[in-house]
Amino acid sequence: MTSSWKASLLAGFILGGVLASAVWYRSPGPTQEEYETLQQKNADWAAKHQQLEERFETYEAEKALEIEQLNEQLTQAKADFEKQKAAYEKQFSSLKQQQKKLAVSKKQLDTQVVALKSTAEKQQTVLSDSKALYQQQLLLQKQVAQAEADVKKAKRVANEFKQACDEFKSGSGWNWVSQADCDKFNAKLRAVAEKEAQLTALQKELDALNQKIEVSLPKK
Repeated sequence: MTSSWKASLLAGFILGGVLASAVWYRSPGPTQEEYETLQQKNADWAAKHQQLEERFETYEAEKALEIEQLNEQLTQAKADFEKQKAAYEKQFSSLKQQQKKLAVSKKQLDTQVVALKSTAEKQQTVLSDSKALYQQQLLLQKQVAQAEADVKKAKRVANEFKQACDEFKSGSGWNWVSQADCDKFNAKLRAVAEKEAQLTALQKELDALNQKIEVSLPKK
C-alpha cells in the first residue's frame, strides 16, 4: 500500500513538471522570479511530503511494533491460560480421585461398623446366655451337693433302725425290739431310695447342662 501511494505521488510530480514545461514553452512563460518562486514552492511541498512520509513510516513502524507486542502478549496470555487450565484440570482430576477414595473408604468403614455391631450383638447374646447357663449350673451343683448330703443322712438314719430290725428278725433282741422297728427301717430305706433317685436325676440334669455349655459357649 505504501509503494502504490509513493508511485502515485511520483507520477503526480512528473505530470506536473511536464505540464509546467508545456506551459513554459507554449506561452511566453513566467519571469525568472516567478519560476524560482514556483520551484521554491515545489521544493517546500516536496519537503513537507517527505516529512509526512517519514512521519507515516515512523507511525507505521510504531504501530507494527505495538501489534507485534500485542501479539506476543496475546500468545503469552494464551500460554498462561492453557497452563492454568491444565493445572485446574489436574487439581480437578485429583479431587475426583480423592472423592472416589473417600467414597470407597466410607463404604468399607460402614461395612466394618455393621460387622462390628453384629459381632457385638452376638457377643452380648452369648454373654447373656452364658450368665443364665452358669447360674443354672451353679444352682444344680448346689442341689446335687444337697441331694448327696440328704442321701448320706437318710442312710445314717436308716442304719439306726437296721440293728433293731435285724435283732427282731433273728429273735436275739431284747424285749423292746418289734416289727415296728423293721417297719421304720423299711420306711427309712424307701426314703434313702427316693433321695438317691433325686440325686441321680439332678446329676443327669447337671451332666446335660455341662455338655450344653461345652458346645454352646466359646472357648477361652
